[in-house]
Amino acid sequence: MKSQKEFYEKYWQKREKDGRFHTKDEMWIPSRINIAANIILKDLNDNIRDSIFVFDIGCGEGTLGKILKEKLNDKVFVIGCDISTIALKNAKCYYDEIYEIDIESNEFLEISKRYKFDYIVALEVLEHLFDPSNVIKNFFKILKEDGYLIASFPNMVWYKYRIDMLKGYFPKNYLFYPGEHIQNFKLYSFYSLLEENHFSPIDLDGQFIYPRIFRPTKLFESIIRKWPSLFGYQLVIKSKKVQK
Repeated sequence: MKSQKEFYEKYWQKREKDGRFHTKDEMWIPSRINIAANIILKDLNDNIRDSIFVFDIGCGEGTLGKILKEKLNDKVFVIGCDISTIALKNAKCYYDEIYEIDIESNEFLEISKRYKFDYIVALEVLEHLFDPSNVIKNFFKILKEDGYLIASFPNMVWYKYRIDMLKGYFPKNYLFYPGEHIQNFKLYSFYSLLEENHFSPIDLDGQFIYPRIFRPTKLFESIIRKWPSLFGYQLVIKSKKVQK
C-alpha cells in the first residue's frame, strides 16, 4: 500500500505535468481560495487587525499565499505546509516559511507551536485526513484566543451528488483519484466536527452551483444561498474559538 506522501507526490506530479497550477497568471482561482482571502482582507479593512499571522494548511502550489502577499505585503506573515515536495517547490516563493509535513503527525504540533496565529486556513484539507478531529484540536492550540479557523470542504450532499446516488452511482467528488477523500462531509456533520472541538461557526460562504432553471442568477442568488446544504458545491466556514 502506498503512503499518503507517495499518493500526493503522484497527485502533484500530475498537476505539474498538466500545468494545473492556480498561481499561473492565466489560470482561474478556485472560489474557496478567493473567499478565504476576502475574509482575511475584510477583517483588516475593518481595522480588526493591523498585521496578521496566517497558517495555510495544505497550501499546495501556494495560491492563497500569493494573493495575501500581493495584497498585504509586510502586513502579513504567512506560513505554508504541505505533505508534497513537488507542491512546496512551487509554493515556497509565496510564503515566509514552508514546511513539508504530515499534519496528522506529532511533528506538526512541534513545528507550528512556535507561533500563535490570527488565521488558520484549511481549504479542502480535512476530508483527506484519517482523524480530522485530532487535527482540529491541534489547530485550537496554536490559534490566538481571538483568532479564526477558515475551513472548506466538498459538500457530499450537493444536489447533483444526490441525483447521482438516486441513480445508483457514487458521486465523482474528486479531481483525479477516488482515494483522494477519506471523509465525506455534509454541512451539519462538518458543523458538528467543529463544535465538538471547541470551534463555533460564525460565517458561511462557498461556491453555489444550481440548476439552470434558477435564472437569471441575480434574481435567485439570495434564495439559493438559503439552501447551502442542497446547492453549495464547496462550502467555506469561518469559525472562532470557544473557551473550554
